Amino acid sequence: MRNLDDFAGCWCLLGMLDFNASMLRLVDEIVRVVPEFRMIRTDRLRVSATFNQSSSRSGLVAYLLPLKYKDGRPFERKIRGQRIYHYGMVPVYHNGSELLYIIYFMLPRFLNLSLREKLETVIHELYHVSPHYNGDVRRLKGRSYLHGSSLKAYDRVIAAITDRFLSASHDAEAYAFLKGNHSVIRRRFGKIEAMHVVEPKPTLLKVARLRPNTETQMTLFE
Repeated sequence: MRNLDDFAGCWCLLGMLDFNASMLRLVDEIVRVVPEFRMIRTDRLRVSATFNQSSSRSGLVAYLLPLKYKDGRPFERKIRGQRIYHYGMVPVYHNGSELLYIIYFMLPRFLNLSLREKLETVIHELYHVSPHYNGDVRRLKGRSYLHGSSLKAYDRVIAAITDRFLSASHDAEAYAFLKGNHSVIRRRFGKIEAMHVVEPKPTLLKVARLRPNTETQMTLFE
C-alpha cells in the first residue's frame, strides 16, 4: 500500500495558481454537468502535472493512467513463450481513499492550447474512464478499444460533450483560470504551483511455467 504523498513532489512555475486544485475543481464541474461522467468520484481521482521543456503545442498534452486492469481487476497475466507473468499494481491512497485514476497534464504544453482545446482535452481524458468507475478504461468496439473504429469519430463525441458542458455550466469561474496561454496565465497569477505524482508502475508478482496441454488462449488483462 502506498500513500500519494510518497509519490508527490512540488514544482513551481513562478506562481499563485494551484494548478492541481484548480483542475480538480474543473473536473468536479464537468462531472456535475455532464451525465456521461456522473459515476466519477474525484476523491478517487487525482490530477498531476508532468513537465516538458518544449512550449510547442504539438505532441502529447495529457493522458489518463488507470490504476486497475480489465474489469477493475488488481492484476493481469501475460504469456510469453512458455511462461506466465503475473503483474499487479500497488494500491495508491489519498486521504484514506484508494485512487483509481490519475490524469497527467504536460506543462507548459497543455497551457498553450486554446481554451476550447484545453476543455476538450480534459473531457477527452475523462471519457476514457470506465462507466463502471472501477479503475479500468472505457473499452470501445472497433480497431482501438480506447478510441473505437475512428479517432475522428471519437473527437466528434468529445466536441459534442464539450458543447453541452459549455451550454449547461453556469460556473465559468471553474475554467476561467485556463484562459490565455502559459505566458498569459503566469503573468496573471504571478506564479503557478503544480504537483507532480510519480507514475505508479506495475509490479511483477510471480512467474509460472505453462503446463503441457494447458489452454493458452489467455488475453491481456485476464
